[in-house]
Amino acid sequence: MDIAIVGGGITGLTTALALNKLGISCKVYERAPKLNEVGAGIWLQPNAMKVMDWIGIGDSLREIGMSVAKAEITNPQLIPIRKSTQGMITDPNGNSIIAIHRARLQQILFDALPSDTVQLGMDYQKHEEVNGKVKIHFSESEKNCDILLAGDGLNSRVRKQLFPNSETRYSGQTSWRGVVKTILPKGLEGAGYEAWGKGIRFGLSQISPNEVYWFAVCNAPQNQNDNRVTLKADLKKMFIDFHPFVKELIQETPLEQIIRTDISDLKRLPKWHSKNVCLIGDAAHATTPNMGQGACQGVEDAYYISNILAQESDAAAFERFESERRRKVDFVVNNSYRFGSMAHNGFGQILMKTIMKLTPEKVLENQMNSLYNLKPSYH
Repeated sequence: MDIAIVGGGITGLTTALALNKLGISCKVYERAPKLNEVGAGIWLQPNAMKVMDWIGIGDSLREIGMSVAKAEITNPQLIPIRKSTQGMITDPNGNSIIAIHRARLQQILFDALPSDTVQLGMDYQKHEEVNGKVKIHFSESEKNCDILLAGDGLNSRVRKQLFPNSETRYSGQTSWRGVVKTILPKGLEGAGYEAWGKGIRFGLSQISPNEVYWFAVCNAPQNQNDNRVTLKADLKKMFIDFHPFVKELIQETPLEQIIRTDISDLKRLPKWHSKNVCLIGDAAHATTPNMGQGACQGVEDAYYISNILAQESDAAAFERFESERRRKVDFVVNNSYRFGSMAHNGFGQILMKTIMKLTPEKVLENQMNSLYNLKPSYH
């Protein structure tokens, strides 16, 4: 079985490692001429860390990333609305959230693969079915395979060919992200925070012993541009009523490393596959980042699609993959979008804060454990 993966991001590389673990060879074709993950942080929640342990790189990620001891929604002064418990951020086996730089995660995944697995500079143009196989046309070459897995992200070109009417959905919010060479102040150590103001949010967490990742979110029209000359001043003014460390993070971030991104997800697709081609990760079910599960769901896809393909290699494999993943993915996409919308609405914030304060601890822990579970398990 000859498998090609278009897209060398977190989902694509994790899928290649998962297939390799099960003795299935594959090739990864990445458009970029070199690894180029943006300068931002990422949370690998326990469900993703289970997969990383399964493919053999979990300990490497723990060594280079930072364990998150608590994850809290706070007021602008970083005072928790409700303190998190250990059961909300770890699974029953003690797996915790690992915060890590996206580029380092991608590099660890890349380095764990055989040296000839990933081909860079492969710009996907289109594909076609030829005698039961898939011919992939890149900008300067062609490749044949039995199965094409498309992990090429929110703006997937493969998806656009399979499902021309697929649409992304703008959340009404834009974000800025940055990484600063610093440490969390005393009293804030070992935690991840998301501070809520009026129509704005600011999040931060340590991603290495001397780096803090931050993000800022506000309501905004789509496709706007920053005035780079005044950007830092504009952001500090936006968050003027927040904890002093928030303004410090903005000020200390090199201007060229502050990245603006509109927040969008993907409208639900009726299916993820056609014949011998299947979408995975954000190409199939991109979500807003409000639950911290976007990359984690792509990592889960890698686990399930590899194990299913190890058992059956025809189109039924993709039907099974969808049946095992749809319910959880739909839950994450829908609730993440709803969470973001309510967090930027005055009444919605009040309602969510009330729910957070009144919901019994055990109920919250059970909800998180359901998210962290891998079912069915192929171990």
